[in-house]
Order: sequence, then C-alpha cells, then structure tokens
Amino acid sequence: MSLPESGAQRFMQLVAPLEKKVYFTCLRMMGNREDAEDCAQEALLKAYGAFSTFRGEARFSTWLYTLVMRTCLDALRRRKDDVSLDALREEGYEPAGEAAEAYLKLEQEERRAALIAALNTLPADFRAVMVLLDLQGLTCREAARVLDIPEGTVKSRASRARRALYRELSRQKELFTDKTRHNDERRSHNDL
Repeated sequence: MSLPESGAQRFMQLVAPLEKKVYFTCLRMMGNREDAEDCAQEALLKAYGAFSTFRGEARFSTWLYTLVMRTCLDALRRRKDDVSLDALREEGYEPAGEAAEAYLKLEQEERRAALIAALNTLPADFRAVMVLLDLQGLTCREAARVLDIPEGTVKSRASRARRALYRELSRQKELFTDKTRHNDERRSHNDL
C-alpha cells in the first residue's frame, strides 16, 4: 500500500530522527550487524505500510518501537539458535595517539563488549525490556505498550534481567572493579 504524498512526507518527518535508534535497537536485539540491518529495514517497511493505521493514541516512537520489537522477536524465534557472541566482536579498536589514552579506550571497548555479550545471554523477552528501558530510555509504561504486556511484567523482567546482568558481569572483576559496595556485598573488617 502506498501513502499519499503528504502521508509519505509526514512519515519521513517522524521516522528521520528515530532511524539510528531503530538500527541500534535492532543491533542490541539481534547481536550482529547483518541481522540488525535486515530487521531495521523490515520494521521500517512495515511501519511505512501500516502508517495509515497510526491514530496518534501513543507517541509515534512508541508505535514504531512496537513494530521494531515484534520484528526482532519474530526474527529471533525464526532463528531458534543463540546469538553468536563472536559477531559482537566485529567492531575493531582504533588506537589513539597516546598510549594511556589508547589503553583507556581499549578498556572501555572491552567493557562495552562484555556488557553486550552479557545482554545477549538474556532471554529475548528480558533483553527486549532492557533495550527499551535502559538503552532507548522508554518509561515502564511505554515499554509495556510496545511489548503489549502489563507494566508490572516489565518491571519484574527488568529487575530479573538486571540481576542476571550483574551476576554475569561480576565474573569479570578486572573490567568492572569499583570501590563502591553493592547491596548484596558484605563489609570486610577493613571497611569498618
């Protein structure tokens, strides 16, 4: 179905500021560039085809993220295999001019890769909640609308996903050392 020219222009105006976020949402959900590009393109085509059904009851971004998430979750169900963590390491490291700065950048990239790898260990439903809440900045209510689940379920999945991420990332203490103590850590005698 094609939109009238004014509808197509309005669609492009609404989508343009969200295109990068759509791609990065797909990238975080799918775990590799190729699948992310396919899903982003498919979601945007679906959105264009369904734009005439958008009634403005929710924000356009919420409506669009609903299509994006459904597209990614459908693709993950079709794939039926785990996301390759090796594909996440595609992004190379460009050394900076000074050695100290280069080391910090490498360390930051390693943390980022570890976080992405940990995110990809989550079940797709938990990952979807984390991507929407923590990476896209949606509220629990908006994420619930996008995923078509109760707001309480979003909160529960977010809590369980964050605990799972914490457990996964705490195994890599060398990347995530911090002087702060987390809620479940006990004080050592030296802290008293």
